Amino acid sequence: MRRRVQSNMLPACDGDRRRANREGLKALRNVARYYVDLATLPTRDIPNFERDHITMVNGGGLAVLAEPGPVIVISAHMGDPELAVQALTVRGRPFVALVEALRPQRVADYLLELRSAGGARFYEADFRGLRACMDALKEGGLLGLVGDRDLQGNGVCVKMLGRDVKLPGGPWELARRTNATVLPVFCARRGMDDMTVFVEDALRVRQDCDAEVAVREAVEAWAVILERQIRREPGQWTVLEDYWKVHGCGQG
Repeated sequence: MRRRVQSNMLPACDGDRRRANREGLKALRNVARYYVDLATLPTRDIPNFERDHITMVNGGGLAVLAEPGPVIVISAHMGDPELAVQALTVRGRPFVALVEALRPQRVADYLLELRSAGGARFYEADFRGLRACMDALKEGGLLGLVGDRDLQGNGVCVKMLGRDVKLPGGPWELARRTNATVLPVFCARRGMDDMTVFVEDALRVRQDCDAEVAVREAVEAWAVILERQIRREPGQWTVLEDYWKVHGCGQG
């Protein structure tokens, strides 16, 4: 696992193996802290978490949460996006989220119960979960997704960190279908409990062109944002599989 994570870091560290090793160690520590977060979520003071533990960068971008209409908050496996976004939804928007399906089922059910302890509704990324997300967006709700791993294997091939990689197109297809605003939000840990949350400018998926073209343009714009955030602090990126092998899409 350590070797895989260090390999993931290399492009973000411009091939500097020593730095990649240091950042990989930080990432593994942050993975352990994430599981502490998950285990303690039922005891967290979510209504006051933003006040007590979050430093906001470009917090004005959160103004879209006060506007009518559906919103997709898209993030990556950086810091603890689940906890950070749940803290932000205290601002009054009902929140649902999709997470990776796990096995055995009793473990999956237990983790869904923990994740939902903060007041949000979490679903596995299956038909039932997708239906719940569509319903939430049609009702003008808030959907949380991570967009750095192509779990379905049918993503859009783009350039990121100098590599050809597939990023999921699903969030952008949903946004186009429901005319939702997409708000990129990233989280960086500062020790055990404190976090910095980076809010990027909101995005919209074009409605005036072919759907495939619109989704590709949106994913390409997302790749630029995601690369910038990973380069800023590679050790916050907590992807454990061999990312460039699992999600690579070859040349061309």
